Amino acid sequence: MALFQTLKTTVPDEVIQSFKIVWQSLGKPGAWWTGHQRIEIANEVRNSERPALDERTNDLSQYSHEETESISPYVKAVIRKITYESSTIDRDTYDSIVEVLGEDRYAELAAIVTQVVPIFSLADILDCPREELPTAHNGSTTQERPDDLVDNVAFLPTFSPKGLPHVAVSLSLAQADNARRMLLVRSMYSGTNFNDMVWQHRCLSRQQIELVAARTSAINECFY
Repeated sequence: MALFQTLKTTVPDEVIQSFKIVWQSLGKPGAWWTGHQRIEIANEVRNSERPALDERTNDLSQYSHEETESISPYVKAVIRKITYESSTIDRDTYDSIVEVLGEDRYAELAAIVTQVVPIFSLADILDCPREELPTAHNGSTTQERPDDLVDNVAFLPTFSPKGLPHVAVSLSLAQADNARRMLLVRSMYSGTNFNDMVWQHRCLSRQQIELVAARTSAINECFY
């Protein structure tokens, strides 16, 4: 079956194409995680569930750093925390994570999670099966880090916003994955019409879409 075939009758082609671009790169080696590790990261999101309040990941230090599989129990716990408890990642939690993973690996991990979460969430909302993950590719990580990074925009070093919303550059340390993340944002939210005050290319008006976005951000306790 073709990629995202089950969504084709209800989801605009622009959105499907952005999903395919994410899937085509998901299993390829990144800057700091191998293709196999990137698929394991996505798989943890795919197969995990929102925890009950008393099952939240409050103490990451209890998880082993030993990579008995492709990724360690500690990394899996961080993935679940980003996926379901991102509002609890304060400065202290962030500092404890990057002390173990480093800024670059954390940025790429978070960027992978934030690409697959909306794709799986949309499938769940539409009562469609979650897409099977692509095959992992062999190869080495590039270990490339972008130049011209600045501090004090987000916890992580970022590109200068230069008039962009801070959320657009918050994961720019993982440059390629952040670009794909923002491709998803454009296709699912505004398309190429973000700067227009009146949107006629969506079923909802811009005012309605902004209301949904603001309410969703409030429910999720979004930093931005």
